[in-house]
Amino acid sequence: MNTKVLFSNVQTQKIYGEFPISISNIFSDSRLVTVDAVFVCIKGYTVDGHRYIPSAIERGAKVIVVQELPDVLHEDICYVQVRDTERAIGQLANAFFEYPSTKLRIVGVTGTNGKTTVTSVINNVMRKEGYKTGLSGTIEIDIDGEKFKSKNTTSDVLTTQRMLKDMVDAGVTDVVMEVSSHGLLLGRLAGVEFQNGVFTNLTQDHLDFHGTMEHYKNAKGLLFAQLGQDLRKDKAAILNMDDEASNDYISMTSARIISYGIKNDADFRATNLQFFENKTAFTLHTNFGVYELEVPFVGEFNVYNILSVICVLWDKGMPFERILQHLSETTPPSGRMETLQTGDKRNVIIDYAHTEDAIGKVLDSIRMFSKNRVISIIGTGGNRDKDKRPKMGRVATEKSDYVIFTTDNPLDEPFDEIVQGLASGAVHENFECIGDREQAIFRAIQLAGEEDVILIAGKGHEDYQLIGTESVPFNDGEVAIRAVKAYPLTESIPTT
Repeated sequence: MNTKVLFSNVQTQKIYGEFPISISNIFSDSRLVTVDAVFVCIKGYTVDGHRYIPSAIERGAKVIVVQELPDVLHEDICYVQVRDTERAIGQLANAFFEYPSTKLRIVGVTGTNGKTTVTSVINNVMRKEGYKTGLSGTIEIDIDGEKFKSKNTTSDVLTTQRMLKDMVDAGVTDVVMEVSSHGLLLGRLAGVEFQNGVFTNLTQDHLDFHGTMEHYKNAKGLLFAQLGQDLRKDKAAILNMDDEASNDYISMTSARIISYGIKNDADFRATNLQFFENKTAFTLHTNFGVYELEVPFVGEFNVYNILSVICVLWDKGMPFERILQHLSETTPPSGRMETLQTGDKRNVIIDYAHTEDAIGKVLDSIRMFSKNRVISIIGTGGNRDKDKRPKMGRVATEKSDYVIFTTDNPLDEPFDEIVQGLASGAVHENFECIGDREQAIFRAIQLAGEEDVILIAGKGHEDYQLIGTESVPFNDGEVAIRAVKAYPLTESIPTT
């Protein structure tokens, strides 16, 4: 691409050296740099890209974008100094990949819980209807059926723009994206044009990053503030009217509002909820009719998720009867209220729940169909958001008959500190602390008797654990199956 054209919309402070006529690519990771590329120096939390300028030049970079000039300038290299390299890379990425989001219809889904379920179901239903779709989320990136592992809920701006360009090239027309508060605040979605913004819910999480719930709420509100700025384009904010944050988001956006809920009046409202072990039934009220719906999803929180999906698909113009038919046949994504086939009468459920609110909702859902005891394995990560640990411990013990506190991704924090933080909120003594997650799962299976439900919470679909500086292969489901085989069900083992 012509270099002067590429930099035409970037506000530069000073340019040292001459622009090459053209550049081949853009990178912010020096290890990936190719010949005749632009290297943008990003100041991260732990790594400063300015340190890797020599490596980028050695690999063939011809333009270096910096906030601070290096001590030594090479004559054959062009240095572009800007006030903010994070902002600059968003502008460069959009221009280099030819503003791909303007060629797609994109739905962004934000909220503390439910993003993966909502995005996955929207993608699955649209694909069944014949749409060429793309998905970007916590579990994977899916480009018209070709799947790649995802590193973050919301990828960095370069990866996002490159992904969207790949989707355009693959003939994709509609994209659904999980949108994290980190991604919004850090500019990872710079230049992405959304057709719909969906809000699921807001509960405590990531306060180690945001500091306060107000800041966390406002970060998510950026998605809705950015909708409707061009009134020539029809866009809609899809909001959960049972969550107070929706009132703030209504005031932040000039886009159309489509509302959903259970408790409060809304455009799409569910009543008469009936819960079963492997499905939920409810009455759906709309402005154009009342419908009876049964879906293979468990729990009230999943009714909210399904309602938001209905709003999106209806706004896209999909025939309503087809929407309801597809939803009755669509299953939840991996690790979201996933029931394992263990081969015996112990019911093992895996879920990604890792906040006080999510754990409470999952356990409430389990209580609606459980016939015997509920045994919960509750874990949390190391080195972050320690204030939520006692809250998680409280709700887990309030709603379970027995709890085993453990870790999920402990990093370099001692196991004992993590589990004691969880245990400090316990409201009864029917719990134990086992920092090693595999041992915790084996212990729960050992304790469980016929028709007991074992909830393994915290990791869901993830197939690894972050311990120290290493990523160790680990899958809750595989460990649970091994535990079931190790402890064949004969009789319940006492807890003392």
